[in-house]
Amino acid sequence: MTGSSSWRPALGLKKLREGLDLGAVIFFPYLPAIVWQYFGPLHNKPLAWTLTMVVSVAVWYVYVALKERSSERLPWQFWPIVALPLLAIYALRADFPDISFDVLNYHVFESERILRGALYIPGDFFPASAPINPTPDILTGFYRYIFGYRLGTIVNFLALIWIAAILNRMLRDYVRAGWLRSIAVLFILCTEQILFQVNEYMVDLLALPLLLEATLIAITPQDSKGYAKRAALLAFLLGIATAFKLANLFFAVPIVMLYVFNFVWVDDLGRRGELLRKLFKITPIATAIFLAPIAPFSIFLYKLTGNPIFPLYNGIFKSPYWPQGVAFDPRWGPWGVLESIAWPVLMFFKPYRLSEFSAYSGRLSIGYLLAPICLIVAKRNRDVRAIAFITLIGAILWSASSGYIRYVLLLELTSGLLLIWLVWFIWKKTVSSPRWAKLSAQGALCLLLAAQSALALNYVSRWEWSTRETILNRETFFREEYLNLLRDRSLASYLPNSDLALFKNVDVWIETTYKTSAIAALLTPKAPIISVRMPNYFGTNAARQKFSDVLQAAEGKRMFTLTTHENMEEARTALAARGLSMGKAHAVPVYYFSKSFKFEMLLAEVSPSWQNKAAQTQAAEKGLPLSDMAFKARLSVADAPAVMRAGQKYSIRVLLRNDSKVVWPGRQPTWQFQLTVGNRWLTEAGANITNMDGRAALFQDLGPSQTVELPLTVTAPNEAGDYILQLDVIQEGVAWFGDRGSEVLSLKVKVE
Repeated sequence: MTGSSSWRPALGLKKLREGLDLGAVIFFPYLPAIVWQYFGPLHNKPLAWTLTMVVSVAVWYVYVALKERSSERLPWQFWPIVALPLLAIYALRADFPDISFDVLNYHVFESERILRGALYIPGDFFPASAPINPTPDILTGFYRYIFGYRLGTIVNFLALIWIAAILNRMLRDYVRAGWLRSIAVLFILCTEQILFQVNEYMVDLLALPLLLEATLIAITPQDSKGYAKRAALLAFLLGIATAFKLANLFFAVPIVMLYVFNFVWVDDLGRRGELLRKLFKITPIATAIFLAPIAPFSIFLYKLTGNPIFPLYNGIFKSPYWPQGVAFDPRWGPWGVLESIAWPVLMFFKPYRLSEFSAYSGRLSIGYLLAPICLIVAKRNRDVRAIAFITLIGAILWSASSGYIRYVLLLELTSGLLLIWLVWFIWKKTVSSPRWAKLSAQGALCLLLAAQSALALNYVSRWEWSTRETILNRETFFREEYLNLLRDRSLASYLPNSDLALFKNVDVWIETTYKTSAIAALLTPKAPIISVRMPNYFGTNAARQKFSDVLQAAEGKRMFTLTTHENMEEARTALAARGLSMGKAHAVPVYYFSKSFKFEMLLAEVSPSWQNKAAQTQAAEKGLPLSDMAFKARLSVADAPAVMRAGQKYSIRVLLRNDSKVVWPGRQPTWQFQLTVGNRWLTEAGANITNMDGRAALFQDLGPSQTVELPLTVTAPNEAGDYILQLDVIQEGVAWFGDRGSEVLSLKVKVE
């Protein structure tokens, strides 16, 4: 192939030296985070790490040798104007350990597990929130092991420096002076959504330089020489960015569209056909390169669940371990098509639907409004038009997919680029105008940029995702905490031996409470985790059977849960729903990489509920959900109506039999958790009409194999037709028995 022969001379040491820059050095640790997933499952860990590093060095060498050489080094002003302020922002909270929700909920867990070779180990049942691609957590894990827990977040600072260096390259054709260009770069980075994460073990910043590098490849005018190399590099960068965060696919789409357009769009139609053929020729290879970083985790996920992006799009992949349908969080983002189109602007006025922080300084809102203007006025500037295109299309795709602000950081940067370019454009257009006219023409945009940046910095000085204070607020605390820098590699070293001895008793963790998986993984990395706090993992018969098998395999092992006083009742409820009960609890303060900060935890024994009973039959406790094994009933009707009048009420006698081995409780303290027999009406085709019709409550305990007769009043639909009267048992506020695999009774009724 013509393209492949042009690769050989590009791999020499001279090209390596030319391509070796700051970004290439920062990029290197990204590669073992990918490659380790191929070799980590090997039982011989020294061999696995050796192979990982050898392959990573080889891939890095090829990447550096093939990538485009930067014609200009960073100006010296970059370091005091850009790097130093970013370092100061990082230092504001660097002394305090990150305790943000997602970090304690799954990021640290995934990092600890995957760096030992496997994300899930035998005996696990969907630990943490969901299986998320662990690639970024491997990368942050490298830094955490080298620099300690606090300074492990330095990887985010390095990613910001890499981002700033790319922005410097993207601005050099417009802003010639190094000091002025550095100020522009700093302004672009002054968005709270980026600076909020500089001290966090979160993943959103890490892929941004990859997406920007891919953008540079896509917007650069293409020619037929070296097309295979550029296509491979583009696929490589976008593949790694997608491995770091699946949501980056929504930005990969417009970036690839621009690359294709820039490659094939020539005036000569015959030449255009030739270029299209070349593009089709390289597409299979580029696709394979793109999929390579994603493949290990997707294959693992498919083997585990039957869905390579579990639990997303389960209506398509139909994993038996998650209810089919769309995983959607209604708290965030737009509602409906019209709001999705307007969301990038509308969100400025509804920041409470953007994220957990109800504050937004409006960078993308500005960029979304300016992008159409730039598409029109930048007629001869393909780079700016391309960035405006990415901003517009990316914003619409993001709005339609989630609308959650942390997933759109790339467009915060492209919006800043558009702002800076428009200021430059107006300056050039008014160069011959009087000074007052020139300044007034630029003034509005400059004031807008300054106001947005000031607002963002104000937010950053007060908030971030971990809700930590700054060293300026806690001077005494700062003096105590900085001594931990570079020494905080082991959580166990912060706990007294008496408390550590309690954790050594744990054979299996039963996860009932948010933000505990990090502690479990750090203190007992080899103990399997069985999660019972996520109801969706128990929404299908296959999932409940899998849980039962895992629990049965843990028989005879010492099981514990970690919770807090505030979450104790929720933990007890979650355990009861799975046929487990909480035993003796010990108060265990967990000093989280600090002698000053601690989590007041409870370490409680857990056992199957029937082990706490003298008899084999289990009596369900009142005021708690039934266990899965209790949702087995049989219904029959002695006097079912065949014909009813529209709107007619009819009392039927329902025979309810307990087909489980659990004694069902009768009258509950409140309607919550009350057992009732209820009915719903369906059309003849099975479409649901109403869930809220008759109810007949069980007020006496009902043991296994016992039957009781309950009177149930049903009301016929208001319109004539053929219907299905469906009877089922309900635990109010928990579930219909039919949804847990129990038989429902369906009767055909003609309504006249």
